[in-house]
Amino acid sequence: MGKDLSELSDDFRPLAERLLQLCADAGIAVRVIDTGRTPEQQETYLKLGTSWTRNSKHLTGHAIDIAPEQLLTEKLWAPKSPLWYRLGEIGESLGLKWGGRFKGKFDPSHFEMPTAGG
Repeated sequence: MGKDLSELSDDFRPLAERLLQLCADAGIAVRVIDTGRTPEQQETYLKLGTSWTRNSKHLTGHAIDIAPEQLLTEKLWAPKSPLWYRLGEIGESLGLKWGGRFKGKFDPSHFEMPTAGG
């Protein structure tokens, strides 16, 4: 698991950088939790139940997980905090797919490059 933006694909990295900048502009300090993953790391996340697919966009450098600094000490990172929804709005304003809208799995720290056609 990486936390370095250099692990992101050339087409996704500028969007991730803009996401981080817009969060800072909004006064929300965020921490990068995850960028790239190896297939072995993805398998580990599947076994732990913290990922739900073998086709994660983290594997191709087209996803980033971020979290508000102030929530990192809260139980389960305070999943009902309005800060998550503010991050989601910021990411979606860039055209990113936000994990807070995933069907069946609420993953508010996750942002990814949308697939063609949606």
